[in-house]
Amino acid sequence: MHEDLLGYLLGALEPHEMQRVSELLQSDPDARRELDEIERALRPLEEHYHPPESPPSDLVSKTLANLPPLPREDSIDNESGSVLPASLPSSSLTPMGDGVDVPGRSSVTWVDWVSGALSAAVLLGLLLPSLSEGRFEARRMACQDQLRQFGTALTQFVLRDEQSRLPAVAKEGPEAFAGVYAVRLNDAGLFPESATRWCPSVQPPSEDELQLTTLGELPTADELHVASIDQLRELQRFAGGHYAYTLGVVDGKQFGSPRFESRSSFAIMSDAPTNRFVGYQATPNSIGHSGYGINVLYEDGRVQFISLSSLESIPDHPWLNHNGQVEAGVNIDDASLAPSWRPPFSTVRQR
Repeated sequence: MHEDLLGYLLGALEPHEMQRVSELLQSDPDARRELDEIERALRPLEEHYHPPESPPSDLVSKTLANLPPLPREDSIDNESGSVLPASLPSSSLTPMGDGVDVPGRSSVTWVDWVSGALSAAVLLGLLLPSLSEGRFEARRMACQDQLRQFGTALTQFVLRDEQSRLPAVAKEGPEAFAGVYAVRLNDAGLFPESATRWCPSVQPPSEDELQLTTLGELPTADELHVASIDQLRELQRFAGGHYAYTLGVVDGKQFGSPRFESRSSFAIMSDAPTNRFVGYQATPNSIGHSGYGINVLYEDGRVQFISLSSLESIPDHPWLNHNGQVEAGVNIDDASLAPSWRPPFSTVRQR
C-alpha cells in the first residue's frame, strides 16, 4: 500500500489505479494519514528544487572547435580503408591528469566528462519537471477528494435540515464568518476529519500560528461565544482551514443560507485565496496549487479545477458576488465564497 500511495502522490499510477487509491482514501482514514505523512516527507524536496541552468549557447561550437581534426587523406589505407597511425597536431586535446584507462584509448579527456555531464543534465531536465508535474496532479486530486468528502457531509446536513438549507453563516456575532461551515458540520457529527480542512497543496499552519487554538480539534458553536477576543479571532481564522465557503445570499431583503437545489453552476466551496483577496483580479500569489488555479465544489457534487487564466472569464466568479464584492450573494443564485475568517458583510461585527 505504501508504494501505491507514493505512486498516487507522484501521479505515476495508471488511471484505474489512481481511481482505486482515490476511493480507498475516501473510506480509509489510516490510508489518508499515511498519505499525509508521505507528502510531508517529500515536501522539502520540492521546496528546495531549483531547475538546472541551461548550458551556454556556444557550448556546441566550442566543443566542436576543440575536437581533434579528421585524419588526412594520406593517412588512409586505400586498400583496406583503415586509418593509418598519424601524429596529431599540437592543437589536439590533452588528457585530464593521468586519465582513465579505456580499452582502445589512451585516456578519458575532458570532452568525455563534458559529454557525460551534459547527458546527465538533459536527463535531469526531463525527469524533474515530470516529477514536479506528477506531484502537482496528485495534490490537486487529493484536494478534490477532500472537497468531495465535504460535499457528502453537506448533502447529509441538508437532508437533516427541515428547509433543506446549507449551513448558516450568522449575520453578525461570533458565528458571522465563512468557516462556521466547519463548525456546523462538526456539531452535527458530519465533519470528515480535522485534517481534511487543510489543502494538500498548501503548507498547514505552524504550531506558533495555532498557539491559541488546537490543530486537531474544531470548536463548537457554544465555545465561539465564550472565547476571548484573541481566541475568537484565531478560531475564526483557522476553523475553515484552507477552503472558502459560501457567505450566504440575500433573498429579497432577507439574508440567509442558500437553499440546496443541486445546481450545477452554484459553487458552495473552493480553495480559499492564500491572501486577503479583495480586488477583482486574481494572481498566482493569491491562489494555491502553485498558482495554477483552484478546485471548486458545486452544489450538484461536481468538483472542477478552474485555471487562473479562465477564473476571470467564468460567468459567476466564485470569490465575488454579482456586485464584484467579497460579500454575500445579492440574490438566491449568486454564489460568493470567502476564506474562513471573512464575514458576510464588510461592516459586520464578529464578536
